[in-house]
Amino acid sequence: MSKAINKLRIASLLPSTTDICISLGLHKHVVGITHECDFDPSTYSMLKVRDANLSSSDNQPPQPPLTLTVSHIDIHTSSQAEIDDAVKNSVHNGLSLYNLNDTALADAKPSVILTQSLCDVCAVAKSEVDNEVACNFRPGQCKVISLEPESLEEVVDTFVTTAHACGVPERGDELKSKFWEAAKKVQEVVSLSSKRKEGKEKPRIMFLEWLDPPYDDGHWIPDMFAWSGCTSSLDTSQKPTRKSVRILWEQLYDCDPDVVLIGCCGFDLKRNLMDSIQAMDKLKPLRAFREGRIYAADGNLFFARPGPALREGIAILARCAYDDEDIVREALDELSFLPKEGNGWAKVNFPDKEKTQSIPDVEDIVTGDTFFTLHQEACTANEDFYTDPATGYHVFTELAHKKRGKCCGSGCRHCPYNHVNLKDKTMIQQPAFLYEGTTNRNGDTFISPLSSIPPNSHIKVLFFSGGKDSYLTIRRLVKQRLQSNGTDNFHLILLTTYDFETKVIAHQDVHIDTVCRQARHLEIPLLGIPLHRGSGEEYLSRIEKGLDAVRSAIPDVKQLTLVFGDLHLEHIRQWREKELSKYSLEYPLWNVPYTELIDDLESSEVNVVVSASNQNGIGVGTTFSRTLWQDATKMGIDGFGEEGEFHSVAEVWTLRRSRHWG
Repeated sequence: MSKAINKLRIASLLPSTTDICISLGLHKHVVGITHECDFDPSTYSMLKVRDANLSSSDNQPPQPPLTLTVSHIDIHTSSQAEIDDAVKNSVHNGLSLYNLNDTALADAKPSVILTQSLCDVCAVAKSEVDNEVACNFRPGQCKVISLEPESLEEVVDTFVTTAHACGVPERGDELKSKFWEAAKKVQEVVSLSSKRKEGKEKPRIMFLEWLDPPYDDGHWIPDMFAWSGCTSSLDTSQKPTRKSVRILWEQLYDCDPDVVLIGCCGFDLKRNLMDSIQAMDKLKPLRAFREGRIYAADGNLFFARPGPALREGIAILARCAYDDEDIVREALDELSFLPKEGNGWAKVNFPDKEKTQSIPDVEDIVTGDTFFTLHQEACTANEDFYTDPATGYHVFTELAHKKRGKCCGSGCRHCPYNHVNLKDKTMIQQPAFLYEGTTNRNGDTFISPLSSIPPNSHIKVLFFSGGKDSYLTIRRLVKQRLQSNGTDNFHLILLTTYDFETKVIAHQDVHIDTVCRQARHLEIPLLGIPLHRGSGEEYLSRIEKGLDAVRSAIPDVKQLTLVFGDLHLEHIRQWREKELSKYSLEYPLWNVPYTELIDDLESSEVNVVVSASNQNGIGVGTTFSRTLWQDATKMGIDGFGEEGEFHSVAEVWTLRRSRHWG
């Protein structure tokens, strides 16, 4: 062993170069690492070559390496949308999310610094490294090795580059050789595929490097596809860069992948499984979802890092792509370097479909004692976050968001800004407007966009479910307004409560997207109030927050009237009168004869269909008509389903807007 090797001191500024050093048997020479490095040579199970013949002094127990970097964002407590926003802001401002601890670097006294110039956002910028070396080290005292691989072949070549820089060139060659030998073993196994022998297409896989928003595979991952015997489901022939790029969910639906593998950059298996389940509504339209072929993996270790663990990544890709062929699956499972399922990769077991889509009462949704109380206690203690009992994640409090001073647009749970900057309004977690209205072309002053409602206005808020009763209530309000000759001036707003997890309205089995479609067609502002399952927050508290959002959007509301489409159930009205007594309440359809209601519905010509039913003789999708009303009455149930026998949705978009007003 040369004196140069004995004096080797490595500062590794990338998790991938730390992995390479361990694989090269140089871990005892590593004196500095990043805050993201999981440095534990004793448990490292990735590709290795023989250990260096260390001198006696080097065989002494080494000191733990110093942590040389800091991050401005904690990915473990931030949502994917929040991280994405932080990255975009950094790119826009020419800044890095990471900084070098110059004091720690000087204390480490490295002779070699391993860094990169591929991305100045996701790691310490090389310019910062060069500046610190120039300021704190004598010329020739420390050499900086910058790695910037874009392809898989270039990644493997960095093993050789690193080994040469550290004085063990033969180890780099050996590590490179072992990597390609393992990759060829995967190729040999997938060649056993009967589909491949029959000349059929390779499995088409979609690798997602991010979910919110979705990003495709980039850099070396397409090369890993080739070695694993699969191909990308996306047409990348026109892609201008090897980098991962943002895609639309519609693109993913159109390309219809056989398999989806979610390996978000920087996240381990547990986090990617959790985020996959949270994205279930987005993944549901995929054939891969219906066929149970969506997987998650430790994207941080096996795909994002350009290091030796890409060997395992290739095997994981093949295992997921060929999970439907026994002979290939069994042969892959015999490979010593393929992690066992559940240890680095796993099939995503989404919640039971029927259980997930069950529609509880609104009271059932919010009962419990979980994050609502924890949030209140954290705010009382002037704390910026609390630990969510369901996920273990840190969640920012309302106080923390107020310190930020604006809505970040990420759909945060306790956003105090009515989610004003959130683009996908269906992802709101606090009451906020899902639709604010558009300029009214017909001059109907009682139906106006929020921006056109003047101060000191009378606002009527209709509790709206999207069904026939809600629709008839709107028509009745229009008639009242027209018949008042200007004495009952008001502006109308719709209010809808729904389950945050399923995005479905209680009882109705109607998705919030449908109600948004109704509001847009009618051009009536729509306020959404998401209800969190088991949050512990009372239903009335959520309603009050929703009404606060109305007051916040409209200056100096003169009068706030709550309107309900109840028909005749006395106990429901009594409850409303008691709990909402501080407001003026209206019931335009109260005790109106059903014959009059069915006449009005028929005159509107709107199509109404049954959306949920517990009656054998009334199926979901059945058109609600005079005949169905009469048949239901003959069955001995309420002809309008007022007691929960069935529910409906009014397909208002089938008629011109003006037709709804008669």
